[in-house]
Amino acid sequence: MTAPATLRMTAEDFAGLAGCRPSPTALRVLRDGQISRRLLMLMDVAAAARSRAPEFWESRGAAAWELCSRARRADVRAFEAVLLHPHVGVWLGRCMRALDGPRPAARAGTHLARLGGLAAAAALRAGLRPQLALPAPDSLLWLPTLGVVRLPGDAVEARLRGDVLEPGGRLPAPGQWDGSPRWGESQQWDESAAHGTAWCAPRRLVVHGPQGTPPLSVVLEDFDPYRDAHGHRVLPGRTAGDLRAWQASVASAWDVLTRLLPDRAEACASLWSSLVPLRPPETGEGVSSSAREAYGAIAASFTSDPVQLAETVVHESAHIAFGALADLTDLWDPEDATLLPVGWREDLRPIGSALTGTHAHLALLEFWRRRGQEVSGGQACAARDRLRHYGVQVVKALRLLQAHRPLPPMGRHFVSIMVAEAARCGFSLPPPPSARPLRASHHRVALRETLDLGRRRAASTSAQEVAAFAVRSPGCRATTVDETTPGAG
Repeated sequence: MTAPATLRMTAEDFAGLAGCRPSPTALRVLRDGQISRRLLMLMDVAAAARSRAPEFWESRGAAAWELCSRARRADVRAFEAVLLHPHVGVWLGRCMRALDGPRPAARAGTHLARLGGLAAAAALRAGLRPQLALPAPDSLLWLPTLGVVRLPGDAVEARLRGDVLEPGGRLPAPGQWDGSPRWGESQQWDESAAHGTAWCAPRRLVVHGPQGTPPLSVVLEDFDPYRDAHGHRVLPGRTAGDLRAWQASVASAWDVLTRLLPDRAEACASLWSSLVPLRPPETGEGVSSSAREAYGAIAASFTSDPVQLAETVVHESAHIAFGALADLTDLWDPEDATLLPVGWREDLRPIGSALTGTHAHLALLEFWRRRGQEVSGGQACAARDRLRHYGVQVVKALRLLQAHRPLPPMGRHFVSIMVAEAARCGFSLPPPPSARPLRASHHRVALRETLDLGRRRAASTSAQEVAAFAVRSPGCRATTVDETTPGAG
């Protein structure tokens, strides 16, 4: 149990985020906020399951929850690593929405069944030797950060005895969890012991740039059952050849990004931890996306063009940063039903989507400005045209956002910083007559404290122990950010 503490962000760090240049300290606040928010969501899921799905709770949930608590006490960093797995956020959101609707036990059943897999992954990473039965809906056992296990036939349950999965085999030692293959076929146990069970280990794409540039390490997420949250069709498990192609593509794109934007590369490497391969549309155009609930994940169709993929990473990383900040402070009124036109979409967009889309396109101005300076001839003309195209779109959107009076003070301040960044890139617009700068030296973006007792319902003692580390953040919304990169529609 700890005393309430406040997550604070300096005015400079807030300005860096709004201006698409997040500092390491700002990124740490975003990461801490995501950990705390997901912990709150996990507690809410447990409390709701206890009261609205009592049969599940008595048969499976209570044991899984107790294992979560033990894992956190044994190794809080290991527990947080599992909590930060990008698609754990998607799972939590789906659990909460299902439990909040009609027939919660039936609607949430498949999602709740995966609580045991999350608890087992956290326990194994913490060095525990758990003993429990693990439900596997659709014969798929989800162990976030460790991969997935496909059970043979129509089996819907596995048994974990320490570090041995039945059916299956012995799992790697705790120190080997992050040493899984960089790329290759799904890892298999010895068939004589596995009886047809396949462990699909996470495959890492690792890039070491030139000296002085940050390394990049992302997991190619082609098996996670919750990777379908990005608004586009996902591809099934990739072959060894596909993975080699992705490794080469990511390495080339990272070279472009670190060369053009060395001051932003560290932020991109911090914000991007997972790559979800998407099926390209029939038009053949590239597509990419980031989801509000999937902090750290970028979904994209394959491209061999390093400049296009580098642009995607810059754009989607800005979406990820914006979403994490919006989880900590109100940049717009969630009850504001206003719809705005934006240049990168044919449909009218809600205020939150217009804000994040403007911010993500703003991030591309410096990218294309420097690209135009780096190349010559036709490539330089194309880069300048791209810069002008996005600059005009950003200015039009900023003009509408400046004039939108219902924005709360933090939202107005965020917009004013975006206006200044656009002007620095050569796209100015006059400030509104009533603009008043926010001059606070620090911004309180969220408060670490226990949950409101009315929302806690019948929280257990272990839940109360965990609650002291939770952060109060805005309520979880049912929608996710679905903005896509330029050229993707």
